[in-house]
Amino acid sequence: MKKIIVLILLSLTLLLLYAQTDARQEIIGYTTYDWQYSGPVYTHCRVDPVANGIHCCWMYSNFVPAADRNQRYNFYDLSTRTWNWLDGVNVFSERSGFGGMDYNPITGCVVISTNQGSGTTIRPVVVQDEAPGAGLPENCPGPIGYKWPSIAVTNNQAIHIAMIDTTSEYSLWYSRIQPWCTWSTPIPILPSPRFPSHNIAASKVSNKVIVLWVEMKPDTPYHNAYYKISNDNGINWQPTVQLPFPPAFSGITSAAPSFNLASLFACFDNNDNFHIVASVNAVFYDTLAQTTPAEIWHYCPVNNPAWSFIFRYNPYLLSPPYIGYNAIIADRPSIVQDPVTSYFYVTWEVFDSLNIEPLTTLSRADIYLAELRNNGQTLSRIGRITTPNTTSKRFPCIGGVINDTIFIQYLLDSIAGFENMGQGRATRNPIILHRRHIYDYSIEEVSNQEKDYNFTDLSAAPNPFSSQTTIYYSLTANTNATLEINDVTGRLIKSFSNNQQLKTKNPVIWNGKDNNRNQVKPGIYFCMLKTDDRTIT
Repeated sequence: MKKIIVLILLSLTLLLLYAQTDARQEIIGYTTYDWQYSGPVYTHCRVDPVANGIHCCWMYSNFVPAADRNQRYNFYDLSTRTWNWLDGVNVFSERSGFGGMDYNPITGCVVISTNQGSGTTIRPVVVQDEAPGAGLPENCPGPIGYKWPSIAVTNNQAIHIAMIDTTSEYSLWYSRIQPWCTWSTPIPILPSPRFPSHNIAASKVSNKVIVLWVEMKPDTPYHNAYYKISNDNGINWQPTVQLPFPPAFSGITSAAPSFNLASLFACFDNNDNFHIVASVNAVFYDTLAQTTPAEIWHYCPVNNPAWSFIFRYNPYLLSPPYIGYNAIIADRPSIVQDPVTSYFYVTWEVFDSLNIEPLTTLSRADIYLAELRNNGQTLSRIGRITTPNTTSKRFPCIGGVINDTIFIQYLLDSIAGFENMGQGRATRNPIILHRRHIYDYSIEEVSNQEKDYNFTDLSAAPNPFSSQTTIYYSLTANTNATLEINDVTGRLIKSFSNNQQLKTKNPVIWNGKDNNRNQVKPGIYFCMLKTDDRTIT
């Protein structure tokens, strides 16, 4: 028996979207290498007040396979309002990748890390530009046997590196470069994280450094997070601290939080206190699925409570399509502080379980942005800043705030999924710098951050069905509404009303036929009820 599955779900526009007219999105380069990071995003966009510009870095390739893989760099000069290169410049002379970026707070020069080599010859390499935006970096190779170097620079120009030792079950190690091109002997941070779940941040007003990571244990779906602090330029380290789980997934029965390998990002604030943003996924009955709910949280130990809630995304498809490799459905947050207002801004990627790439059956992602006040404790604005379409926006990094403008860099992936993982063909993907004025966007004043909205406004029964189903909805009187059926690509299949008034509490029967009275194919279809002020899907 053929069955037509109608999936009813809620997508209330309760979080008002940032006004697209207030944003400027420009292409600063391209890459065919869409797998930018294995774990969390390292810093790859940074506003530099010393150089009066914006440093941007990404992993670049123009061929398949990526024999030419490199770290690529571009610089925007705020004084001349120009980019130094049309689409960036390669940083290294050899095949490179999977590194991070920061800037020297004294000289304003960019500092970039990378991997080079393979097998027993792999090593981290760090470069520092000769002048702000010059594109003339000087190489400084590190010790052999380490890779995935994340870096940060303190106010005394020391370069701090957290990296994975490939010879001892992927243990986490730390080294420092000071003076230039003098690497300190690597010291162990964690015996075996088993994957590059680590990140690093450094203060620009002191010599504080924080290394943070998630311990990915193969025998349990519950993964713990940790951090380690040095107050004296990485010379001495305080004992390892386990990051407590946030009070996540309120109202969801039998759900426990777990950190994932792309969870963690940190920064230091104007008062030299550290802040962490983290993504957590729900674990149900010791079972971890890719499409379980996920939440974004902010942590600062001087706050009371230390954790503050930012965002929850409940996926609407609990079976394929999936979200792909090394991610959860809301993931890879990054955070900065506005030096003028002291507000914090957080950005992250969210996989839309309704927006499916037909070539890979993977969910496409969009970018969200939140504003936090009161030292990160109060969520004041939140919204999606990219428009759902046929592209997937990945690996966002918030670069900072200058002249009342927020800068965010991300990859615009033409086909959702990673080409080098066999997920779709290679495409020439733009690297986007997204600018948004901090006051010129619509906001929602959040009064109940952990509110669970019930989904009783729209339902269908039976579901699934073979011949017909009844669609139930609830509207207030004199509401103009449109009721549509769409397929998984978003194509309109059936329309019951074209901006005409529907009677309140009056169900509609769908017999599985389109607007041309043809029987639709078996599959998953979405029912969308549109009114003037919201949409339920």
